[in-house]
Amino acid sequence: MKQFCLFSGLMLIFLVSNAQLQLKAPGVKWDESYSFDQCNVFQVEAYAKNNELMRTMHFKTYYQTDGINFVTKYVTESKGMGSETILDKKNEVAIQILGEGGGAKPFYNAGAFKYPAEADLKKLEIVATDETKEILGFSCRKYTYTYKKIFGEVWITDQVSLPNDIGVFRAAKMAAIHNTLSVSGFVMEMTTEDAKGGKTLMKTVSLKNQEKYTVDLKGADMNTAINKVNYYTF
Repeated sequence: MKQFCLFSGLMLIFLVSNAQLQLKAPGVKWDESYSFDQCNVFQVEAYAKNNELMRTMHFKTYYQTDGINFVTKYVTESKGMGSETILDKKNEVAIQILGEGGGAKPFYNAGAFKYPAEADLKKLEIVATDETKEILGFSCRKYTYTYKKIFGEVWITDQVSLPNDIGVFRAAKMAAIHNTLSVSGFVMEMTTEDAKGGKTLMKTVSLKNQEKYTVDLKGADMNTAINKVNYYTF
């Protein structure tokens, strides 16, 4: 539950801070449109301390078979509550589209990003267990972790040749807290629990779906961030 609140807090920070960025920063450029042909689907479930399901959130990450750009989309029918973030690695720019859905007019913001140096990456130390299980047909190993007052488990496979940038680890905003993990492999599921009993379950629903998706930014009222942003916070 604490991670869910943190996710909501991050979204609120983006909405408030980015609304103040009205100047057009030099050197921030993006393409007029972005096209994708592959899709991964994820689900995030937030539970109260009595294991009562409080909320379910749905995410899709679209990416390119022959390319490096991707977009993570928070899918919802609620008016003005949808969002998506495009990571354009060629132009080194992150584009946020906030307040989508139900015919609402979204807010656009573009910020040049920088990759943190290897030494500056925030790494979550995870510990291997002997437990294994299959998720979507892939053999996964269970790892556990404790971070301050948060603890949980991570299910990782080495049978998926995809980066965690387009996995549930990033879609659920965990990369903003822990840029990377101490073990290589693709995260299929992750659970976080706090000392008060709140729990968040992040899981992969499907991978490598053939699904075309285009984001058209032609004529978008784009705000731009003056300073570069951390790649993992978007």
